This record gives sequence, C-alpha cells and structure tokens, in this order.
Amino acid sequence: MRKTYHQTESYTATKNTVIDTLSIFEFTDHTIKDAWINIGGYQAWSGAFEIAPGKKQPKLKYSVLPILTEILSFPNTNYKESKRYVLGHFVSYLRWNDTYLVFASCGNVNNTLPPVQFVFDRQNNDVKIELCDKGKSWEKDELACEVEIFLAESYFDAKEKLGEIFTGKNFEQIEFLRVNDKSMVLGWESWYNHYTDINEELILEDLDALVSENILQNLKEDQPIIFQIDDGWEKHVGDWTINEDKFPSGLSSIVDSIESKGFVPGLWVAPFLVFESNPIAIEHPDWILRNNNNKKVTAGLNFAWEASRYYVLDLSKDEVLEYLDSIMETVINEWGFRYIKLDFLFSGMLYGNYANSGASYEWYKKAIKLLTRRKKTKDGKDVAYLGCGLPMELSFNEFPISRIGCDTCEHWKETYLTRVNFVGGANTYYNLKDTIGRAMWDNTIFVNDPDVLFIREDNCTLTKEQKLLIAKINIMLSGQIMYSDDPKKCTEADMELTKEITELYNKYKDEEFSVKNITENNIEYRSKSGKYTGELKLMNN
Repeated sequence: MRKTYHQTESYTATKNTVIDTLSIFEFTDHTIKDAWINIGGYQAWSGAFEIAPGKKQPKLKYSVLPILTEILSFPNTNYKESKRYVLGHFVSYLRWNDTYLVFASCGNVNNTLPPVQFVFDRQNNDVKIELCDKGKSWEKDELACEVEIFLAESYFDAKEKLGEIFTGKNFEQIEFLRVNDKSMVLGWESWYNHYTDINEELILEDLDALVSENILQNLKEDQPIIFQIDDGWEKHVGDWTINEDKFPSGLSSIVDSIESKGFVPGLWVAPFLVFESNPIAIEHPDWILRNNNNKKVTAGLNFAWEASRYYVLDLSKDEVLEYLDSIMETVINEWGFRYIKLDFLFSGMLYGNYANSGASYEWYKKAIKLLTRRKKTKDGKDVAYLGCGLPMELSFNEFPISRIGCDTCEHWKETYLTRVNFVGGANTYYNLKDTIGRAMWDNTIFVNDPDVLFIREDNCTLTKEQKLLIAKINIMLSGQIMYSDDPKKCTEADMELTKEITELYNKYKDEEFSVKNITENNIEYRSKSGKYTGELKLMNN
C-alpha cells in the first residue's frame, strides 16, 4: 500500500510535522507490543537493530554530552524513546516470527522530500509519520511524503519488495569495482592500524607490502582492489590541503604509485566540518552555521583531533557550495582519487539559522548532489563514493556504497563509551548489531559497508573466535569487505587466519542470507538456497 501525502495549505514549518497517524490494525491483526521492531536508524551511526517486545531503545545513560544524542537522533523531534514509543526511520519493520510489516519512506527515490520518522506507539497500537521539515516553506498541494507499507511472509520476501521499491538505480556507478552485480567490493584502508599517524613513507611501505601479503589478493576474482588513505593526510580536519611535513611529495605521485600496483586510489574527506582555527573559518567566519542565539552549531566532539569540538558549514550559502565543489575538483581531477569516502555527513542536517531560508534537508541534498557530481575523472576513469555517518534516507541516490553502522574497533568494546551506553561510537558489538539490522538493505538500497574485519594479533585484543565472527557476518550480510591491518607485520598466525577467512568467503560468496533475532544476542541465519543455517551469537560484554 502506497501512502502519498500532499500539503493541504501553504505555510512555513516551525517544527517537525506529524502528517498522519495510522492504526496497525489497518494492516494486520498483530499488535506492536508483541513485535520485534527494527528501528532502521536515522543516520549510519544510529542504532539499526531489532528491539525486543517490551524493551526500550538504547540511549545515553547520562546527560554529560547531550551532543552525542543529538547527532544520532532524528533532527528536531519532540518524541523520545521509552517503553511506550519506539522510534524507527527510513525503512523500519514490525516482525512477528516470520511475518513482517514493513514501513518504507520512499519519496526520495524520485524527489527531494523531508526524511521520515516512524513513531511506533505500543500503548495505542498505532504509528505516527513525522517529517523533519522545520524551516520548509510548503505550497498547497505540494508533495510532502510517500510511504510504502506492506506485509511480507518471509525475510527474503520483504527484501525482494524493498528492491522493487528502491531499484538500486545508483549501483551502475560502482560496476568498475565489482565482477558482477552481486560480488563484493574489496579494499584496504589506513585508519584502523595507523589512525591519523600516517605519512608518505608509511603509506608507500604499506602499498608495497600489500602486494605480497594481502588477504584481498586471495578473494578478489580479478576485480580492482581499493587502497584508501584515511584521516591524517590533511593539514587539519576542515583544512583540506596537504600536510607537506607528512606528505612532502604531495598526493598525485602517491596516486600514481597506487595505480601502478593495480589498486584503485581512495581518500577520506569530511567536507562539512570546520574548526575555529581553520583558515576557512578565520577568513570567512560567516560560513559557520549558527543557531538563533548566534552560537556556532556544534557538530560533535572528537578528543583525538587537535580541537575536540567541531562545527558545521552553512550549506545554504553559495560561496560554501563553491568551496565544497573546489575540494572535490582537487581530490579527483588534480590528485586523481577515484574512491572518495565522505564522512560526518550527518552534520549537514543539523538545523541552524541559515543565511538563506529553508529546511536542513533541502540544503543537505543540494550539497551532496554537488559533492558527488563527478562520475568520472577528467581523463575518463570511473569514480565511486562511499558515504559515512550519512542521513540514510536522503543519501541513497548519491551514494551507492554506505557505511551501515557505527565504527568497529580492534577491541570488542570501548569501555568509556559502554559506560554511557553510546551506540554510535567505536564499538564492535554495536557495529555487528547494525550490520545484522541493516542486512536487508544490501544490494537493495545500498551496497552495505560494514567497516573492516581484523586479522592481526598485533595491537588487537579481539580473540580469534571474535575475528572469525566479524568476518562471517561481514561476508554473509554485506557488499563491501575492507581490512586495515599493517601488511608489513603479517605473522604466520595471521596467514593461517587469512586462509580460514578465505574459506568462509568462498563458502558463502554466492549465497544470500536471512537473519532473525531469537534473543537480543542470538540471531538465526538461513541461506536462501537452504544449504546453510545456524546461529550468530553476540556476547554483550
């Protein structure tokens, strides 16, 4: 059933709009209180897993860092998670054993519309459809929202119907990275071993070592492999010029080296972020988005960066968009990168006192269309984009590949994040829950990027069993496999584990899997062919 909503009058939204309330009995005799609820997740780092009947969504235990809640939450909403209300986003479902009632906000397939939140009310057995449209000036009869609601009698039935709705029309952008439309995208990135401590010599050493000691060489099926330089190449986050002390030869020569070794050169950028100390902020202080009290809109905290608090650019300003476009021109057509990871994109949806009137979703959509408009380099080579920390509903047309969970980690859990119950930070447990929770999206809405798998013993506390569990979940349920170990430090034990992961890959690569929570941490899986069944056990400790 397609629900299409048009505005009945002209007005400017001063808060989010609840455009309809629907009784669940309109679709099924089941009730919300008896359902497992998949919450979809507003942005890539928001929790995206199933909530058991009677359970609350996880949220911060303490209010010491409210910005952490804000960046993961549906913007401007008045609803909060509770035992009564469960908040779903974009594509969510209610599940009773193998029966699914799916809610898919699909208006952005062919339009630019506000993202949708589904407010599931266990007490009243209904669902409210809330639009993030604050600041939008609506015209009478203007299309506001489209939602497809359908029943499915199996996981695969639900996934097939999602594929029909979203069509995966952007996947042709990444054909050059895959052997066929079901094969994995494969790559290596610098982040989870070196973090920001990278330089020209180290990157070139990794590149040389990767040729001979590379798990991906065992998996690749004659397809290109990505070599991605992550955070640390730039002078400062928000100052997207090369740190010449670390990369004295620049990046163009490194791109040449990457391509000469047969890899696709990739680069990390967080284009919307800015620090007060950035040259752009000093030269153009009016480019930083401010709220109605004229305070800079905080986009988050990262104590690993030179300044912990960072801000966001005002995407309504033409000069800011021109600046963003110039970054991509340099990255792609001057330096030659062809796989671009655009990170912290949720910041473009943070509401503020824009220089030009409008809703945040309108400015975000305009900005990402601009950032991703280059589909080929100036000499005709294909370019692909990975979105990270991105608002899911507004981004699938521009980003064929998407991170679909929080960051993973070389430890099972980061203690300080666990203590405050923050589901959006570096956390292997929640990363796997997100990968499982959004598995239905893979090759229907996005090619799912679950983040990296780990092989190494050095600088890693994960057990062999945990590493194999990560690899198994990533291989079965996602469309991109990346790893980040130091290829120069590959041990005999690492090579043995590599063989086991390769066996898993070859075993499962042609299969499609369903997943279903039996308990919070026990997930049943089944291949579509019926050949493989089993249970994934996540330990929450």
